[in-house]
Order: sequence, then C-alpha cells, then structure tokens
Amino acid sequence: MSENSQALSFKNGYRDFALIVAGLASVNVLRQFIVVPDSLIKPIDIILLVGFFVATLIAIFRAMSMQPKPKQACILLGIGVATQAIFLCLLNLVFKNQGLAASICKDLSQIGLMLWAIGLGALVASLLREKNILIPIAIFLVAYDYFLVLAPMGFTKKIMAANPNLLGQIGYAIPRVKTHADIANNTNAAIGATSAVVGPADLVFLGAFFLAMFRFNMRPKETLQIMIPTLIGYMVLVLVTGWSLPALVPIGLVTLIVNRNEFKLNKDEKISTIVLAILAVLVLSFLATRRPTSPTEPLPTAASQGNRESINSPEQAPKDQSPSSSPSDGQNKPSLP
Repeated sequence: MSENSQALSFKNGYRDFALIVAGLASVNVLRQFIVVPDSLIKPIDIILLVGFFVATLIAIFRAMSMQPKPKQACILLGIGVATQAIFLCLLNLVFKNQGLAASICKDLSQIGLMLWAIGLGALVASLLREKNILIPIAIFLVAYDYFLVLAPMGFTKKIMAANPNLLGQIGYAIPRVKTHADIANNTNAAIGATSAVVGPADLVFLGAFFLAMFRFNMRPKETLQIMIPTLIGYMVLVLVTGWSLPALVPIGLVTLIVNRNEFKLNKDEKISTIVLAILAVLVLSFLATRRPTSPTEPLPTAASQGNRESINSPEQAPKDQSPSSSPSDGQNKPSLP
C-alpha cells in the first residue's frame, strides 16, 4: 500500500469514527423531544440499544483500523479524559442535570469517554509483541471481569450496590425513550434515562483486541461480523432481564474462537493454556457460589433483644413508609461493566 493510500485510509477511518459518534450524540439529544406511547416503549428501546451498540462497535473498529501509534494514543487519551471530566463537571455542578445544555454536556462527556477508551486501548495493544499473548490475556480478562461483576465479593458488584449512579456517570450510557410516565412524574428523562450502561473497560479492551488483530494480520473483519450479533443478543438479554453481566466474557471468547487458527502454539504452550483455562473455571466457580461474610456483630443483651425485634418487625413499620424507595430515573440500570 502506498503512502498516499495509507494517508487516505487513515483520514477515512477517523472520519468514520467522528461521523458515527456525532450521529449518536445527535440522536441522543433529539430523542428527548419525542414522547413514545407505552405500547412502543420496549420495541423502540431495543432498537435504540441495538443501533447505539452496533454503531459504537463499528466506530471503535474503524478507529483501530488506522492503527494509531503510541504518541497518537496518548493524545487521544489526554483529550478524552479532559473532555469527559470537564463536561461531567458542567453537567452535575453547573446545569444540575437539567435542560438541553445538560443533555449536550452528557453527550460530549460520552464522546470524551470514547476518545480516551480507544487511546488507552491503543496503548495496551502497543505492549503486545506477538499475537499468541492474546490468548492468556483474553482468558484472564474473561475470568477477571466475571469475578468483578458476578462474584459476591467482586469489586464492581460492591460499587454498583453502594452507588448505582456511578457507572452511569463514567460508563457508556445507551439511552432509552421518553415516556408519558416521565412527564407525569416530572423525571429528568432527557438526561438520565438509559436502558443499559457499558463499562469503560469493555470499550478499552474492544479497541485493544481490534488493534492487535490489525497489527498481526489476523481476522478483525470476521471477528467484528461475529461480535456484532453476539453482543446484540447479550445486550438484549440485559435489557429484558435487568441483569448485570460481564461484557468481556463474550468479547474475549469471540476473539479467541474466530482467530483460533491464527495462533501458533507449541505443545508446552497448549498445555499451559488449557491448564490456565481449567484453573480459571474452577476458581471462578468457587468464588461465584461463595456467599460474602458479614461482619461479626456483638451479641444483643436481653433488654435490647425485645427492642430490636420491635424495630425490625415489618408490622411495626409506619404505614406511610414502604420497605424500599422506588429508584429514581437512571438508577439501578442493567449494565455491562
């Protein structure tokens, strides 16, 4: 390929990335002005989820097809982090998540997230010296993401339980439609309404895997073609069930399966890989079924036992209080951390 064609391809890749993210931001702003009938909420939410996620995958793919060098990756990382931080501050501190300006700030912060995710992903991929290293990395990421999200003592699971809004602020939010219920309840559907949230790490390693496949002349296009329907099904499952599922599991598995013939392992490396995979399955099976231990409480005295029973008794609760408050808009979102 000549230098001129390389330059043209480079410009086209980043042009495609810019057009896609700008288009997604525009749709996200415009959808707040459209109120959807209740009968169409679920179908349109699914259409939005599929459309946003497929477009995001293609945008990352096109950016990584340009194979950004470490210097370019650092620039993307710096611009992205600064953009997301600035517009998140404006969103929360200045506009208080209200109005059109806040919606624009939210979209610009999401663009910042995309920029630093592909920048960091490119830096991670630049550390890989051969394609065989993708195998243990993918296995580790699948296992680690599974542990973080699904294991009772997983870090992500604890953070999401303690602060459900945190991932929605820093993650990639896929919007949902505005409904008549949002208007009646005066909720801020224009800003906080999301059907699912994708964790930043998912975008980072998507980019890293795609760039590695381009660098080592593997099968990036075929991987994208399988990745799209796989993750669509995964995301629809999240939307329908409300579960929080680890997205790096299908990402890593699809990458390994589609590119399985590209890896050249000797006998010892094959044995080591199989042993690593078996150990990961065994350890994760144990951790996923283990209940978290609660801190030891002092034994109650006889005098306090009766008080505790009366306080904890559901019959004694005031009638105007419900056992749990209903989540505000944008909270307790299904997510793919």
